[in-house]
Amino acid sequence: MKTERDERVLIVGDNPLVLEAVEKAGRQFRMESDRATDGWEAIEKLRTERYAAIVIDTDLPRHSGFGVLTYLRQENGDQLANVILMTSADRDDVRRRVSEDRLQVIRKTELVDEIAAAMSSFVTEE
Repeated sequence: MKTERDERVLIVGDNPLVLEAVEKAGRQFRMESDRATDGWEAIEKLRTERYAAIVIDTDLPRHSGFGVLTYLRQENGDQLANVILMTSADRDDVRRRVSEDRLQVIRKTELVDEIAAAMSSFVTEE
């Protein structure tokens, strides 16, 4: 059973600098963070917790970010408004790969302001 913890962001990635930047962006919205360093760990967390935001690196060890996205679609259908994919690949290519024009895809970055800007579309400051 999922617990209600909608004030949290799940960060799925293996780059410590990017993970820290996402955490800082989340703190701008008073959100605590959970980290997963690979896709399987992320899915385990998603099975038991609810998140206001989910930021996923597309290139992960032991199960890619695309695999996490597939899991989310199986669980939530097209309700992916709180998901941000981060990639170092071409963003349009990633959108085509996931067959989703509305999904937020941003370049992998350590810039807190860029991450916060992407999060601001579905997270409101209190």
